Amino acid sequence: MGCTVFVFINLFGSWIFGDIFLEAITADFIQQALGSIIVGLACVLPSYIYQVERLTFLLQTAIHFAISISTFIVVALSLHWLPTSSIAITMLMLFFSVLLFTLIWLLFYLYNQSEVKKMNKKIDELINKNNTL
Repeated sequence: MGCTVFVFINLFGSWIFGDIFLEAITADFIQQALGSIIVGLACVLPSYIYQVERLTFLLQTAIHFAISISTFIVVALSLHWLPTSSIAITMLMLFFSVLLFTLIWLLFYLYNQSEVKKMNKKIDELINKNNTL
């Protein structure tokens, strides 16, 4: 996931701003790519927390969010993905990062809810079919 986002952001950025957008990335490409991988893993791996049934959904979400966003902030600041010249701009960029995380999480949540409904419908159909036999 992290690498995909990395590629899309850089394709989009270079399309809008030209080659100058890629100068910072090509200077230390390996670190930038590894940073993207780390952020991607930090978003994907903690999702296993949703399998821990003794935790509330709110706590699962909070843990997932905290791990993902804190990893992103550390990597983003280390690799200069966020401008640090102005605290206001940095905070705005962090806000958009949180917003993006929330949007992606919501899309996954809605998708999974849709899949659950489909599975439940299929189970009901099988039960009804067996009851009519």
